Amino acid sequence: MAEPAPPGLPAEPLPPEAAPPPLAPPSTPAAWEPESWWVLAAYLGGGFGVFLLASLVVGAAFRGEISILTSFALYGINFLCFAGSAALLGVRRRGLTWAEFGLRPFNPAWLLAALALAAAILPLRGLAAYAAEALRGTNSNDIQLRMDLIAPSGPLPLNFVVTLLGAGVLAPIAEELYFRGLIFRWFRARFNFWVAVVVSSAIFAAGHADSVGVVASSFVLGLLLAAVYDRSRSLWLSIAIHAVNNSLAVILLYAALALKLPLQ
Repeated sequence: MAEPAPPGLPAEPLPPEAAPPPLAPPSTPAAWEPESWWVLAAYLGGGFGVFLLASLVVGAAFRGEISILTSFALYGINFLCFAGSAALLGVRRRGLTWAEFGLRPFNPAWLLAALALAAAILPLRGLAAYAAEALRGTNSNDIQLRMDLIAPSGPLPLNFVVTLLGAGVLAPIAEELYFRGLIFRWFRARFNFWVAVVVSSAIFAAGHADSVGVVASSFVLGLLLAAVYDRSRSLWLSIAIHAVNNSLAVILLYAALALKLPLQ
């Protein structure tokens, strides 16, 4: 053990093993490196393709009847297929941490902006859906399948809880991990901002192809979510916008159903 230095003399330096370890450098986002077209095909097949097949199986199992059990099963399949693809193909295959994949901390100021955008985009989605239906010469009757899914027959309180959990929480988490964390990121590593935002949003909209109105509405939402993720590099923000947006839509719909307001 080293003896203390006499007063006025510098202390004897600590041996290397006793010196405190250097501070680790702050973590930085992993570079978005371009991947092959075969990887994109695997992303689309492993997430989108499996989800479509599983949805057909559920539809056949329930013989086309949509109940709260059908809705619950589809929400579960949505989460397993899309979040599972992100976990297996995006995180495990590439040896990334979830923070490197996109679930990283963000500037708190972004959260307030995200919540404001989530509320502001809701009427814009409605206008996009209305315009698309009007241009095609159809009306809101062709979104009946979507209505049956999010508001099936049965006890209103139970349906509300299941739908809020499935559409307002699980679906936004799974879809952001997949459509922004995998699909948008693939295009952004190869192309410029606008190409990546538009093409990935079109793929996102195709995953909601119940009607032309739903496709248009989802495309508008996808543009915002991709832009926010590109600027912040945090999937938590796009998840927050998606979740708040969907939850507001569910709350407004069930409030209208509880008050027996016309939905057409």
